[in-house]
Amino acid sequence: MRDQIAELVRNTVDDVNEEMEITGGPRVGLQADAVLYGAGATIDSLTLVALIVAVEHNIRHAFGVSVVLANEKALSMQRSPFRTLDSLIEYAAVIVDEAQKG
Repeated sequence: MRDQIAELVRNTVDDVNEEMEITGGPRVGLQADAVLYGAGATIDSLTLVALIVAVEHNIRHAFGVSVVLANEKALSMQRSPFRTLDSLIEYAAVIVDEAQKG
């Protein structure tokens, strides 16, 4: 499951980056340790929100479950699941697994 989520997230990053290229916005890094949120982030908050919404949308289409990644659980975590690309992938895999189990 994690590998499928990783591929989905990276494909989503590619899509968001294509859109950012058109609009001149900041691009999301594809490396696992690319910082998405917090100190050292190379993208702005609007790009992060666009990425999260696009990942949620793509999860719904790929896995048939609706998820909300920016939920109370994510916002209350000591370390943000949106800090790096890898932490986003890990968190999305957990959320999809929970949604599939009901």
